[in-house]
Amino acid sequence: MTSLAQQLKRLALPQSDPNLLTRREVASLLFDPKDAASMDRSTFYALGCTGLEELLGIEPAFLEFQDTLFSRASLTLERSVQSKEVNEKLDAGVSLFLARLCPYFLLKPAHKCIEWLLHRFHIQLYNSESLLACALPYHDTNVFVRVVQLLRIKDATNRWNWLQGLQKPGVPLSRGTLITHCHSDLSFMDFICSLVTKSIQAYAGHSGSCSQLRVIFSFYASTIVAALDAVDAVSDTIIAKLLPYVNKGLKSALTDYKAATYMIVCQLAVKVVMEASLVDTLAAHVAKSLLRAPVLAREGVGCLTVLLQNQKEGAAGPRAFERLGSMPALASTLQAMAVAHDVTPLLRYLLPHLIHAAFTCSSGENGNHRLVHTTDSDMEIVFIQQYVLKRSFYYLLFFTCLAPFLTLSLRSSSFFNFFLKVLSLLFNFFLLSELFDTHTHALLCVLILYFGGFITCFQIMGDSDTSLLLSLKHPQPSVRVSALEHLMDATASGQVRAARLTSCSHLAQVRSEPRRRSVPIWPRSVLMSSAWWNPEKLDTNTCCYLGLTCRLFSLIMSGAAEGPVAASFRDLMKLLIQVHLPEPAMLFRFLCLLWGYGSNHGDQLDVKVGAVLQTQALYMGGALLNATPPALMQELLAAHSPVFPSLLCCLTSPLREVRRAGLAALQSLSAAGASPFQPITERLLKTSEEILADPSYLSQVTALGGLHDDVVSARVKSQQQKKLEASLHLLLQSVQTPCCPSYSAGGLLRALSLVNGPSVLSRLLPVLDRLLEQSGPDAPSLLRAEAQLVQLILGKFSEASAPLLAEDHNCLDLFVRALRSSAQPHADIPSCQITALEQMTKPLFSALGDTAAVQQKLLAVMFDVLVESRSPLVANTVSSAFKGIAVDAQLVANELAPPEKPKVSVTVQQSRRSRMTQRFTHGGAVPWRRVTLILELLQHKKKLQRAQTLVPALFSLLARSLEVCPGDHTNMEYTKQLLLSCLLNVLHKLSPDDVLDEEKFSVELVVQVIRASDMPQTHHHALLLLGAAAAIFPEKVLHNIMPIFTFMGANIMRLDDAYSFRVIDRTVQMVIPALIQLSDGSASSPLVAVVTRIMHVFADALPHVPEHRRLPILRQLVTTLGPAHFLWVLMLLLFKLHATQSAAQSAASDKDEALEKDVDFWISLCCEFSVNDQLTSIINILNFLLQLPDDTPKRKKSPEEEVLDLIFSPEAHSSKELRHFKFLSVCFMAQLLGSSSFIGKVRQTARQTARRTDRQLLEEILRYVHSVARCVENSADKPTAKFWRVLLNKTYDVLDKVNSLLPTDTFITVMRGLMGNDLPSVRRKAMELLNNKLTQRTPWDDSQVSVLLQLTDDLLSIVGKRGGADAEPAINRQTALYSLKLLCRGVGSQRRDAFGPVLLRAVDIVAAGDEDRNVTGSALLCVAELVGTLKALAIPQLPRLMPAVLQALTDRKELLTNEIYLLSAVTALQRVTETLPHFISPYLDDVCRLTRFVASPSPSSAASQLAVRLASLRSTLATALPPRVLLPTVARCYSSMEQLAALLGVLKQHIGQMEKEPLSFHQSELTSFFLSALDFRAQHCQGDLKKTAEIEGCVIDCLIAMVMKLSEVTFRPLFFKLLDWSKSGSTERLLTFYRLSDFIAERLKGLFVLFAGNLVKPFADLLRQTNGSQTDALLFESCGEEKVSLLLSFVLDCLQKIFLFDTQRFLSRERADALLTPLVDQLENSVGGQQAYEQRVTQHLVPCVGQFSVALADDALWKTLNYQILLKTRHADSKVRFSALVMLMELASKLKENYMVLLPETIPFLAELMEDECEEVEQQVQKVVQEMENILGEPLQSYF
Repeated sequence: MTSLAQQLKRLALPQSDPNLLTRREVASLLFDPKDAASMDRSTFYALGCTGLEELLGIEPAFLEFQDTLFSRASLTLERSVQSKEVNEKLDAGVSLFLARLCPYFLLKPAHKCIEWLLHRFHIQLYNSESLLACALPYHDTNVFVRVVQLLRIKDATNRWNWLQGLQKPGVPLSRGTLITHCHSDLSFMDFICSLVTKSIQAYAGHSGSCSQLRVIFSFYASTIVAALDAVDAVSDTIIAKLLPYVNKGLKSALTDYKAATYMIVCQLAVKVVMEASLVDTLAAHVAKSLLRAPVLAREGVGCLTVLLQNQKEGAAGPRAFERLGSMPALASTLQAMAVAHDVTPLLRYLLPHLIHAAFTCSSGENGNHRLVHTTDSDMEIVFIQQYVLKRSFYYLLFFTCLAPFLTLSLRSSSFFNFFLKVLSLLFNFFLLSELFDTHTHALLCVLILYFGGFITCFQIMGDSDTSLLLSLKHPQPSVRVSALEHLMDATASGQVRAARLTSCSHLAQVRSEPRRRSVPIWPRSVLMSSAWWNPEKLDTNTCCYLGLTCRLFSLIMSGAAEGPVAASFRDLMKLLIQVHLPEPAMLFRFLCLLWGYGSNHGDQLDVKVGAVLQTQALYMGGALLNATPPALMQELLAAHSPVFPSLLCCLTSPLREVRRAGLAALQSLSAAGASPFQPITERLLKTSEEILADPSYLSQVTALGGLHDDVVSARVKSQQQKKLEASLHLLLQSVQTPCCPSYSAGGLLRALSLVNGPSVLSRLLPVLDRLLEQSGPDAPSLLRAEAQLVQLILGKFSEASAPLLAEDHNCLDLFVRALRSSAQPHADIPSCQITALEQMTKPLFSALGDTAAVQQKLLAVMFDVLVESRSPLVANTVSSAFKGIAVDAQLVANELAPPEKPKVSVTVQQSRRSRMTQRFTHGGAVPWRRVTLILELLQHKKKLQRAQTLVPALFSLLARSLEVCPGDHTNMEYTKQLLLSCLLNVLHKLSPDDVLDEEKFSVELVVQVIRASDMPQTHHHALLLLGAAAAIFPEKVLHNIMPIFTFMGANIMRLDDAYSFRVIDRTVQMVIPALIQLSDGSASSPLVAVVTRIMHVFADALPHVPEHRRLPILRQLVTTLGPAHFLWVLMLLLFKLHATQSAAQSAASDKDEALEKDVDFWISLCCEFSVNDQLTSIINILNFLLQLPDDTPKRKKSPEEEVLDLIFSPEAHSSKELRHFKFLSVCFMAQLLGSSSFIGKVRQTARQTARRTDRQLLEEILRYVHSVARCVENSADKPTAKFWRVLLNKTYDVLDKVNSLLPTDTFITVMRGLMGNDLPSVRRKAMELLNNKLTQRTPWDDSQVSVLLQLTDDLLSIVGKRGGADAEPAINRQTALYSLKLLCRGVGSQRRDAFGPVLLRAVDIVAAGDEDRNVTGSALLCVAELVGTLKALAIPQLPRLMPAVLQALTDRKELLTNEIYLLSAVTALQRVTETLPHFISPYLDDVCRLTRFVASPSPSSAASQLAVRLASLRSTLATALPPRVLLPTVARCYSSMEQLAALLGVLKQHIGQMEKEPLSFHQSELTSFFLSALDFRAQHCQGDLKKTAEIEGCVIDCLIAMVMKLSEVTFRPLFFKLLDWSKSGSTERLLTFYRLSDFIAERLKGLFVLFAGNLVKPFADLLRQTNGSQTDALLFESCGEEKVSLLLSFVLDCLQKIFLFDTQRFLSRERADALLTPLVDQLENSVGGQQAYEQRVTQHLVPCVGQFSVALADDALWKTLNYQILLKTRHADSKVRFSALVMLMELASKLKENYMVLLPETIPFLAELMEDECEEVEQQVQKVVQEMENILGEPLQSYF
């Protein structure tokens, strides 16, 4: 099917279905289509009504359709002819009925109803979607398939086309297919969702629960859930499609609909992870829906649980909890569900909100949460028994839920009581369960300790020999139960609360010896032996001990801050310190551990030390430092003490409060006394504000970095500076200490990031050595902090520490080890190798400049790493490092070749090889892989010192690459390209001061590479290298230039890729300029020959170059060579190539096509350069053509000619090829100069400085014109004569194009010279060039006008050479006259006086009787132009000019056969008349007579121009002359009776432009003229009625033009005068007058009715006098009957227009009576014969009578008229009866319903005529009756 057919099918309406018009098959659900076609409509209606009654017994909602779809009126309703509104209302009713029918679709009554709807309302066409929606929930039944078979879904664009496969086999729709289409076609998914909403809407107000819709809800849920499950990934589009319906379902009050929505939400939650905002919204809506429908509490809670279980934790916000808190049965629902299901996700969500709400409710803030006020038993069941079973619960509960309220519980008794409730439940479960372990015991101990339960814990129980604390950990459950009961009793009796308020004296009882011994001794010994407590080095037990101590410390610190029991917690803190940290050194080591542990990522203690705890520890340390005795302070201030380094690390914390606390502690430390770190301390305390404001201040230049720089830069160090240096060294010594934690060491190095130098690095080398040992393959991996420490130490390898690398061998070895260490223990921390490579910066490498050996070693290691590593990251890092450093090229050369190898020329055989080293292979050669990688690095290297030292090594490798075995050929090509590219980069890097030995650069080797390689890329690199070398060694490249370009032409130029084009471009740019520098500028120099040969290579290769590459390649070549010098050479070579190749083409069409294509390309190439360059090239081409012989002679040539032979050698080509070459060259020049591209460039270019080039070009073209003209004369009798003539014409064409380029002054000078040439053809060509210049309408300045006017004498001289020996050819004289005409048109308005002699000479030629007609015609055109320009100055010549022109037009009969001459004469006459209208009165009669000329019907342009000129002449006469002059002339000319139509046309136009006053003045004169002219029929009619009518029509048109300008007052006497005129004299005047009246009535319309009253009686009389049935006398003597017919047509037409435009009740009864009978009697008037009669009746009489009836507007008159016509139906003549019937039908059509009153008297007459003897009359009667029925809207057949 075509696209148009598809569009038409889409636009087709259901009612246009042709099946609706047939009864062969009828769509039916219950019957066979053919059987259904035989059943009548009433059967289907009865069937439908039966089904509806049965449905009403089931569902009363169908009652409303009893009066619509199933009403008796629907039997006759055909919807295809109903309006749009009716169909829309019907569609709504059908859709509603089907929506309500859906739940009962499988019942038989439903099928009966559908059958009626199919038959009567064609719902399978109009309501297909509603029908499918009704049946879709039953897709797996046969009834559904039957419904699908009713549909028209064959069109692929139909949305239900996917069901077409079910129609033929009749198979039900499978569930899989339905689900697949549902998730693949979202519009179908939307259809299913909307099916539910439409069904609910259909039953809205009829059923509360909509239980009948369960089948739809079930279908909806099962389909959508299954579709979501089947789709691979649920997209945002699917979610967006479902969300509106999910929202509706959750808000719905229908239980089943909500349950289905719950299922869909669950499936969405399982299938896709949604955005947090969407999850929050869904959870809130689900929770809200639980409040609306408590019946579905279990389902809703389950849906919420599934949603929370499968989405991100924390995605649901508090809105859902707020709504769940108001749900009465939430706890019981959770309890019931927890028996069989896991409700942990919901509890995990509820617990934080619940605890928060519980505490806020306790304070009275929020009391509306029912869940908070649940009974204790419910809480125990719901939140303990089901949720606590998870092992991680108690950690989660305590640390995430209860911990934020611990401090709050200590401040409020209500909070505390609630907290005790929760703890009692927890304790009860813990001690009874089997999950009681060490962690549980520890947690309980912490809780008891937290609540001040030390007394209770250590009390000895009555039934046991142990304390409560040990009993809680007893292995026997019975003992644990007893301990729990004791604890709960104590809690219930208030002992716990009392214990919280116990005084310090009670706490002293707890400090007994057994408890001191409870602290293990082995951790104490370990901790006492180390200055730093390093968790990274401690064993597991010690770490566990420290971790527990830290937790206790944190817990006590949080309670000791404030509150009613703060004092108790302070006592606990004292107890903790006395028991676990009894020595001050241990206490401060513990505090130092807390100060820095926050930056430890290893977390060996399993403790989180936050900023709050760190700040508390710092403030505590500061307070202790203030209270520390001096003796102890000295120990804390010792060099090995960790106090100061730890405090220093705290000063770099990102938190301001931590830095503030650190500064306070530092202040306390500084006040304590002298310290090794006192200089640093003092400096830091002076900048405390900066440290507080900026966390990075400590590592900035102004802090520690500045201190170190001051010390290092001082030549003579003061005592203070020495102390400061010692302090810094002590800090570094702390880093070096093995027991110092790596995270603390890292913090110190970050603070010392700008402290660099050899001394700093030397103290860090042992640490680096130790860490590198640990990072070995056999050692355990480094910790994260240790890996970061390695990075920080490697960062010290900087420019400042470079001397240590040069002096300390150990330092260099460690750096090399780091470079070779590739292990990466942590993915987010770079390896030592990467870090060390990143330290290889330009400052570091440059600082090693004095030690080349170190640079060489580092470079060698870097290359070794690159070779050995397979990591892209390492390769990129090496590349970046190598790019950044400034390398001496000699070092790289040493890596490319063995250092022992002497530097020799690459042409020497490589026989002398050095001993191999470890990194070289046998034979002393560097492996190619290493060479390749180093060369790749050199590709992007910019900072390369002494780059020229690489050249020998690179050429050596290049020579070596040519000697490899064939197996390595492919790899070697890439290596060669790298070598060539590196050599090219070296040449680019050479500065003017660099010297490169020419002997070391082997051009021959590069050429050898080109010849030996087959890879285009290798060729490219080699050519680019040679191009760059040409600028340095031009002579050396010149010796090898031709092989290079020959290779380019044969290979590279044929490739179609951008890189090849770039190579050619660069080669040309680099090589050619270098060669040009060697040239001496002469044409015979070797360079010219070389360049010509190079261009020959390009020209020969051009056919093989891709087309889109040709122009850029040649443009670059010519641009580089210089277009002014070598563009012409390339163009000639291209001409030669085409001339020689086209000879091989046999077909002419192929030759023309190839020539056109090549010329377009040549023009495009030339236009790539400036205009001057193109003109210079044309000059050189013309010069070259002049040097070519006419034929191919054999002669000895000069050296210059031998060079030119390289372009085109006559001896090497045939004469035909030589001629073709010349012709092609000249044709190209002509096309180039005329091309739009060239002209556009000329227009854009300011060419004031190009006169010399233009003059030279003109001289050369004239030289060539003379040369070719000479050849034309010499070969007149030879076979080549035609060739030379054609070539001469082409040369003239070139000259013509050059003419347009010449400046005016130069052009005129040249033209004057050419017009004096001896050859007439040259003179004519010069004038043609001048004419072309003049036709351009160029604006001339005064000086140019003066120069141009000098040409008039030369032109007049040519015009005057009429006879004699030196007579000028007529064509030349015509050309000269045309030139004078153009000169006058261009500059005549500025210098009119200069053209007087020209007009005189032109008038002489016109007046001459024996002049050539063509010359006379040109003279007439020249006269026309001169008169139009000179205006009044031409008046003196009118007495000679006008007679000559008029004589030429009147006396020379032969002019009528020469259209051009006639056109020239008419043009001259028209121009004179137009220019000097007031001075031609003496000749006006003759001029008016000459307007009789009419253009011949010839289709020639001259004939059309003649018609235009004559029309213009007439218009000029009509508009330019005043009435007093023109009107008498027209009257005189009218008497001649020649071409009156043209004369009257002039008068008509003249009258049309006359004003009111002149018209009034000349009205009497005009009236007299028109009365005379209107008598033309009476006086001059000789029987030629057609000609008479034509002239008379012109007179009438002219008269009407005057009538239209008259007022009613002036027109009335004129009209009556014309009426009187018609009554006198000849009867012929009647024809004229009534024809005039008809025209006036048509133009004046309703105004004419005012004057028509006097015409009624004449009209009636004429109708009687001309009625042949009443009189035999004829009004006219000759042609009587014909003139009578004509007069009748005028009269009837005039009456018809009067009646038509009557608005003033013109037809009174008297006038109607006067006209009625004569008009009707005209039916019997057969004057003029049968044909005239029929034409008069149908075209004139019947329309007149019809309009007459309309104008009557009177029932009585209508009856009279009708009866008169009816009487004519009884006439004896059949044609009269027939005409009467036609008139009767017209009367009925005009009167319409008014004719009803006339119908009774008409019927009998029509009845008689139905039995008329004439068959035509009888047929006409039937037609009249039928037409009357249509008009009147009533059947008339019953009256007959």
